[in-house]
Amino acid sequence: MTNSSKEIQNLKIGVLGSGQLGQMMCLEALPLGYEFFCYSPDKNSPSEKAGAVATVGSYESLSDLKTFLSKIDVLSFEFENIPKSTLEYLESETKNVSIFPPPKALVIAQDRYLEKSHFRKLGFRTAEFFHLTKETSKFNIAISYPWIIKTLRFGYDGKGQVKIKDETDYKVFLENAFLKGEEEYLVEEVIPFQKEISIILTRFQNGEIVCYGAVENEHKNHILDLSIYPARIPTGLNLEAIKMASKLAESLGYVGTMGVEFFLKENQIYLNEFAPRPHNTGHFTQDCQSFSQFQLHVLAITGNLPPTDVRPKPTLMKNILGNEYAESLSIARSLLKDDRYQLHLYGKMEAKPGRKMGHMNFKGTLEDVSSLFHDL
Repeated sequence: MTNSSKEIQNLKIGVLGSGQLGQMMCLEALPLGYEFFCYSPDKNSPSEKAGAVATVGSYESLSDLKTFLSKIDVLSFEFENIPKSTLEYLESETKNVSIFPPPKALVIAQDRYLEKSHFRKLGFRTAEFFHLTKETSKFNIAISYPWIIKTLRFGYDGKGQVKIKDETDYKVFLENAFLKGEEEYLVEEVIPFQKEISIILTRFQNGEIVCYGAVENEHKNHILDLSIYPARIPTGLNLEAIKMASKLAESLGYVGTMGVEFFLKENQIYLNEFAPRPHNTGHFTQDCQSFSQFQLHVLAITGNLPPTDVRPKPTLMKNILGNEYAESLSIARSLLKDDRYQLHLYGKMEAKPGRKMGHMNFKGTLEDVSSLFHDL
């Protein structure tokens, strides 16, 4: 599975971002003998607490970034909302540092219009969409209500979006939409989907792809609540989702782990969005009795060959948020007397409503899980 060359063994991995995804990458990289470095504006970060050598700096500070890059051999990301100017700078640094995934994947993922346009170029079915600017707001939008209007960049977990039921709602939205004049939005058709699924895949430097198959996801207040593996969907839809996600990864020249989200409506698949990094819906892989998404990511970006046998077993993942955190933590610890439950906390300094503080995995199916698991 692994390349035993001295060059691969001694690689120093750097990651932009220092949150829980970086933490979990670090926990896979250090036992494999790699040094792990992180760069972000945050002090006392989850990644640093896991053993990463931390540099605190601004993503806009190219001089600080240049110093950081001089310390590492491979750069990756656990956070896609890096300024576009910084990503363009990183493109010019590829002679000295290997960067996986390519910065262009982040440029596309962080811009909702570029993302949806790229999906359409590949022939994928998506919700209908419209690029809304001060200039285009004068045009007729040929999309039936209701809509979701999203900020073009920097939205996640339901942030930066508003539902528009009718023309009256739209007129109210426009009253404050262009206060600066340069704001950009994506108007998107609301898809009344039956299920949301995701595909977690890892593409290696030789072009081979390792994929777990579809994960079924349930949300509360726009934040992921529960992931069920394997997804309860027909085999044909599972294979179609894998094929679409693989084609997307290949189109980007992608290397590393990525998450791709889909809506299912009447046996049709709509591609919603992708994340150019390991993904919350892939956290179940830490306890699926096979390779985790983070281990595969580390292996891919360091030039190792893909594993030949990835056979995950049924697993559930439940997010633990800052809401009623003490109570959730008490429940989680009570479940640990059963070794099918595994608790993963991120070491964040403050519990806030909606903030992801950790997650709990269960090695088994929904039929076997304790009712307390749903109370986390």
